[in-house]
Amino acid sequence: MKPVDDPNCLTERHLLLFGTIVHWFARYELLMQQIMAVVAQVESGCILLLTRDLDFSEKRQALFDLLRHREIPLDQYDNVNRYLMVPHTLTPLRDDIAHSGWVRRASSDGIQPDWVLRLPPSVQPLHGAGLIEREEDKITYSLADLAEIVETLATNYERFADYLHEIGLAGR
Repeated sequence: MKPVDDPNCLTERHLLLFGTIVHWFARYELLMQQIMAVVAQVESGCILLLTRDLDFSEKRQALFDLLRHREIPLDQYDNVNRYLMVPHTLTPLRDDIAHSGWVRRASSDGIQPDWVLRLPPSVQPLHGAGLIEREEDKITYSLADLAEIVETLATNYERFADYLHEIGLAGR
């Protein structure tokens, strides 16, 4: 175990925010599975079994395919897409939380995935669907950034769940 004064050691607040972000993604995934069950008119356990090995992006795509197949009104489809765009844009962060070590930046109060520091200068990493910019600041997060992301995920989730309840695509 690293000593507490290790400059690369993340704080409890970092770890709490990381866990909260991952938890919100799990809640979004469960909500998407509930929508699929309502649209397919099956019990939610069936959808949970069928989609258990899918990641967030795959569940999102399966939901959109099902919504198109069942010919859900276009405005509802667009709204579901809009609500799910919020976590979708944050999947690279969620993936880095789950699959990377993290280090603190010496030059700021931010943290970043440790894979950023292990790349040879000639290599441009693939991140998500495309190339990321080489600047370290593009993938550095402060505690305030992470707290804002948690708030964004939570607020969007509540609005999304309320919307789904209003149109009958998910229960409360």
